[in-house]
This record gives sequence, structure tokens and C-alpha cells, in this order.
Amino acid sequence: MIRSPLFWRLFLGGITLLVSGFLLGGAVASGLVGAVLVWTAALVAGVGVGLAAGSLAKRARRLLARASTHGSPAPPGGAGSGDELARLEVFLEENEARFVEQVEQLKAERNQLTAVLGGMVEGVVAIDRDRQVLHLNAVAANWFGRPAPELAVGRPIYELSRQPEISGALIEAMEKRTQVSRTFGLVRPAGEDGGPNAFGASARQTRTASDDGLRAAERNRFELNASPLLSSRRDGEPVEGAVAVIHDITELERLESVRRDFVSNVSHELKTPLTAIHGYVETLLEADPIDGPTRGRFLRKIRRQSNRLGALVSDLLTLSRIESSAEPPEGVLDLRSPAGEVLNLLGPASEERGLELIAEFPEEAVEVLGEEEAIRQALSNLVDNAVKYSSAGGRVVVRLQARNGRAVLEVEDRGPGIASEHLDRIFERFYRVDRARSRELGGTGLGLAIVKNVARRHGGGVEVESERGRGSTFRLWLPAAE
Repeated sequence: MIRSPLFWRLFLGGITLLVSGFLLGGAVASGLVGAVLVWTAALVAGVGVGLAAGSLAKRARRLLARASTHGSPAPPGGAGSGDELARLEVFLEENEARFVEQVEQLKAERNQLTAVLGGMVEGVVAIDRDRQVLHLNAVAANWFGRPAPELAVGRPIYELSRQPEISGALIEAMEKRTQVSRTFGLVRPAGEDGGPNAFGASARQTRTASDDGLRAAERNRFELNASPLLSSRRDGEPVEGAVAVIHDITELERLESVRRDFVSNVSHELKTPLTAIHGYVETLLEADPIDGPTRGRFLRKIRRQSNRLGALVSDLLTLSRIESSAEPPEGVLDLRSPAGEVLNLLGPASEERGLELIAEFPEEAVEVLGEEEAIRQALSNLVDNAVKYSSAGGRVVVRLQARNGRAVLEVEDRGPGIASEHLDRIFERFYRVDRARSRELGGTGLGLAIVKNVARRHGGGVEVESERGRGSTFRLWLPAAE
């Protein structure tokens, strides 16, 4: 301590104070007693100043030593040399700058974490040990109907959502210090199904082809994975809270359902003609000699079922090719050409049924950017359906025009129409309004699914407008070529 410059500065100051007091006391004291009192007071003051200086220097060295122990570099100087207050001042200035730098780094990391959580497609919810919301990202806030996520912070988790699976999983993860998984349903506000009809439909029921009939008002399915927030990984450390990551699995479950239905439908559709063919063949092979007319009738039925089986396989291959193709449309195409070919091809069938097939095409070209064979297939399916389901003596109108940057093809019939409960699903694979009549007419149940996928691949769409007992109008539109 006595080697400290700080000590000697204060000690000499005290001696100076002592001498000054002695001289002042000698000058003003009227007697010896007064001088002694003044001298004694000055001596005591000097000693006190020296002791204070030593204590202050010792505390300064202790602070510097403690800083070095905790990893903060101390200013240059030996343990017992240098001005401790000056070194302490330098130390505080350096650590102030370091502290500011660390605060800025923490702010940057926090902003980065917030940006990452905000950009996730999953919902994120975190709570503290008091079961109050610590964080809610924008995705989760949207799912739970919270327009401002920051307003949910600090509020109890049960106020965020009434779903017991959410709060229950978070609390269980926090109390049991383990990961917890849950699935739950959540009804989100239903949106409009594609907005108003862009083509000015009448009061008849109108539906636009969507993804296999998925409705906006359906109950969404979510998967939640919750984990505890630990202060460290050591056992016995307190749990700070819990965090949950929520995935929207509605689309995955829908696709899995579509896959199951597709496999089931394909199996059924293939089994029906194969069973019929097998039965007729077994009869021809094992029965007693069969007369010529009966044999011919059996063979014609076998041929019919074989044709049905071939048509089904052909449509499956066509649908698979369209859905799996990632190539862009091939080139500019005038829709009047494939539409005219379809009408020429189906003209004899319409005449056999006593139908009038009317074409309303413009004089100028209606050009789109697309694959001719795929578009011809879609047009053929629409016109063929209209011919099959129209009553004898009726008419089918095929109308082609350009509107608002779109090429629009309409197929209008005067058939039985489609009930409203079927309109949302008629573009699904293997969906039939009248299964018995569809099979009787040779349908595979894939025609409208092919139309929908062709339209989607070309950036267009398809919709139906129908009224029971008054016919239907199918409308296929594609972007016009620039």
C-alpha cells in the first residue's frame, strides 16, 4: 500500500495540512494549550487522510484484480505500482466501450432471430414459467386470429387460443422437461370460392375447378411439437418456459386422402371390367357347346369391357403425363383448329343421337400458347360429355371467343343439368354424378379431371354453370398469346 503513488499523494497532502494547521495554531493561539490543540487536530487529520488514501488504493487494486479474474483485461501496471485510480479509470472506459459493443451485438442477434422466426412458414409460440406468452410469430398470429402478435406478448397462453392441445402441450413440456407432440383441428375463417364469376354467370349455380373439391371453410389440421426452454442442460436447472412449433398439415392429410381414394377407385374401376371379362371367358371355356348367337353376344360384351379397360388405362396415362409434365407450353396455337377437329370427329356421334352440333367461332384467330394435343384432348372431353348426356333432339353449342386477354371456349348443352351438391366435386378423379349411366355410356370418370389439369398447366382454368333440368355450360379459359 505504501508504494502506491495514490497513497503518497494523499499522505503528503495530509502532512501539508498538518504543518499548515500547526503554523496557523501558533499564530492565533493565545497560549500553549491552544497551540497543542490545533497541532493535535492537524495531526489527526493528516493521519486520517493517509489511512483513507491507503484504503482507497487497496480497494482500487481489488477491483482491478477481480476484473482480471473474470476475464476482463486490466490496464498495464504491476500489482503494486502505478496510479490505481488512473488505471481504474482506463479500465472503466475500456469496458464501457466493450459493453456498448456487446449490447449492439445482442440487438443484432435479436433482430436476426426475430427475422428468422417471422419468415418461417410454421407457427411459433413461446411461454415463460408463468405461462404467459413470450413470443408469437406472424404465422401463428394469423392462424389464431391475432392481427398484432406483439399485443399477445405478456398475456396468459389460454387467452391466445381456446384449443386445449396448445396450452396443454406447452405446460406439459415445461413441467415434464420433455418434448410433447399433438395434432388438433382449427376452424379458420372461410374465404370466398374464387370470387365472382368473371364471365357474368346468371343466377344458375356456378363452380370453379379447385384442388379436388377442397373448401375454404373446412377444418384445418395442425401438428404441434413443444419443447422446454432450459437455462442449461444440467439436471435440476430451472425451466424458463416452453416453445412450440406448429405445422399446418391440412394439405398433407388431404393429399394422403386423395391418394387413398385414387388407389381405391383405380382398383375398383379396373376390377369391374376384368371381373366381367373373366366371367365371360370362363363361361365360353367351360360351358357346354354354346350356340353361335350366344357366343357372339358374349364376345361382344368381352370386347366392350376390353374397350372400357383400354380407355381407362389410356386416360390414366394421359392424366399422369399432364400432371407430371414440367415443360412449358410448346407454341402459339389457334384454338379454332383443334376445336374444329373435335367437332368433325364427334359429328357422327351427335347425328346418331339426333343432336344438333352448333359451332360459333369468330372470324379472327383466337391464339393461345399451348400444347395442341393436350388442348385437343380437353376440348374433346368437354364436347363428348355434352353429346353423351344430352337428350335426343337437343342441341350442343360450342362457342369460342376472346375476352379480356383470355381465350374462352364454352360448351353448352340442354341436358339434365347437375345438382348443386355435385358441382364442387365433378372435377375430381373418378367422381360421377350418375355412376350407372356413366358406365353405360362408356365414361371412365377421368375426363373432367384431365380438363382441369390441362387448363391449370396452361395457366388457365375451368368452371361449370348448371341448373337442374335446364342443362349445363362448361367454360374453359386460357391466357391469350401476346
